[in-house]
Amino acid sequence: MAAAGSYLFFLWLLSILLVAAKDQPFVFQNGNMKFIVESLKTSCDHDYVEYFEKVPNSEMLYTFRVVKLASAFTIDVVAKVMKTQRIMYKLVNISGCEFLGNPILYKVFDTAYKKLVVNGSFFKCPIKPNVYFLKNDEALSLFPSFHPPGRFQLSMRVKMRESRGPFVMEMLWKYKIVRL
Repeated sequence: MAAAGSYLFFLWLLSILLVAAKDQPFVFQNGNMKFIVESLKTSCDHDYVEYFEKVPNSEMLYTFRVVKLASAFTIDVVAKVMKTQRIMYKLVNISGCEFLGNPILYKVFDTAYKKLVVNGSFFKCPIKPNVYFLKNDEALSLFPSFHPPGRFQLSMRVKMRESRGPFVMEMLWKYKIVRL
C-alpha cells in the first residue's frame, strides 16, 4: 500500500510539472535520465472547475478555480506504453480526501508539497470554492530515477459523483524518458 501511495504522489507531482510544460517544449535531466514532454492536454467540466491555466506574465505560477464545494472526489490515474497501449499502471477511484488527509504522506512528502503550494495554501477537504495557485519552483529536483525509458501516455481524471460529466478535471500527456 505504501508503494501505491508513493507512486500516486509521484504521478500527482508529475501532473503538476507537466502542466508547467504546456506552453513550451520541456526537457529535464536528472542524472542519467532525460525527461521530454511531447504534449499535454488539460480539460475541465466548467461546472465544478472553471479553468486551470498558467498565470499571465509568470513562468512558474499556475491557477485553477473551483466554483462549487468539493466535499469528496476520486482520482483515476492510468499510465500506458505509447507503442503498444499496454497499461503499465492503473489506479482508479482513489479517494482524494483520504489521500490529502493522510498524515504519513505529509511527513514523507513534506518538502515536495511545500515547494508546490503558494502562501501556505495547503489543500484539505472539503475543497472550497476559490481560486487556487500552485508553483513549480525547484519541484523538478524531485523527479524520481526509477521510471523506465520509452514513450508513455499518462492520464489523470478527477471525478465527483455530483458532476454530470465523466470528470471535473482531466490531464492527458505524452512524454518520453531517455537514459543517457
